Amino acid sequence: MPLLFLASLLWSLSFALIGANEIDPNLLTAARLGLAFLAFAPMTFSRRAPHKPGKTRAIQLVLIGALQYGLMYFLVHQAYGFLKGYEVALMTITTPLYVVFVEGYVSRHPPARVWGAAALAVAAALALRMDSLGESLGGANYWKGVGLVQGANLAWATGLVLYRKLESPSTATPGRFGWMFLGGFLFAAPVAFGTVSASDLDLTGSEIGVIAYLGLIPSGLAFFLWNRGATQVGVGTLAVMNNLKVPLAVAVALLPPFSEAADGWPLATSFALLGAALILGTRGAGRADAAD
Repeated sequence: MPLLFLASLLWSLSFALIGANEIDPNLLTAARLGLAFLAFAPMTFSRRAPHKPGKTRAIQLVLIGALQYGLMYFLVHQAYGFLKGYEVALMTITTPLYVVFVEGYVSRHPPARVWGAAALAVAAALALRMDSLGESLGGANYWKGVGLVQGANLAWATGLVLYRKLESPSTATPGRFGWMFLGGFLFAAPVAFGTVSASDLDLTGSEIGVIAYLGLIPSGLAFFLWNRGATQVGVGTLAVMNNLKVPLAVAVALLPPFSEAADGWPLATSFALLGAALILGTRGAGRADAAD
């Protein structure tokens, strides 16, 4: 669980950074995943890397990476053309339900407590976003954005569950994880090549900095921490933790240098609901559940 918490904290600034910039979404997708792959490539291709995968396992990791990262990023970055940054963040809160649904489809039917924990996690995020939801509803473009984010949520959840089934805490190493980023980049690069124009490549220094940060930290480091953490917990915990980034992002915004004004009660309610969801999701979950 500590790895999931740290990854969520690293993600807490991503939505605002993407929404505040006008970088071509396909270029941003390919650049983020390309940088993440380059960061992991020395470990991936090192002869001394532990638990080097065979050819079949490497291909499986590439395909999962194309789904969880390539397709997910493609869809969510397109959604920024229809939604504001906070609206994209709002629409990711259904992810716990997708995680439980996919887990049930590829493995076995999760117990009722896990569905309840996922629903509580959604409620925890909604506690912070009810006003935004009321302001946003309506308009064809809005619903296009909603559909894109839901597709991204499903791609993320499916890749996450498949990775959790394929890898174990001992084999979820940085060297093996580089194949995931390669898969994501191989999906994103042809899309970017076919759509990005020369003017899109005329980036400012701050935009290059944003791409570098997003590629190396929220994508590279946080994705590895998250998927490794996913192999160490049960599906109930994993589903709930997918929504921790929402109240964390609000909590970070209250701290210097941001110091934004906000009502503390929704934030406290959100954390309380997440705590209840974690208790419900982990109750009765044994090691077998975490290792499935």
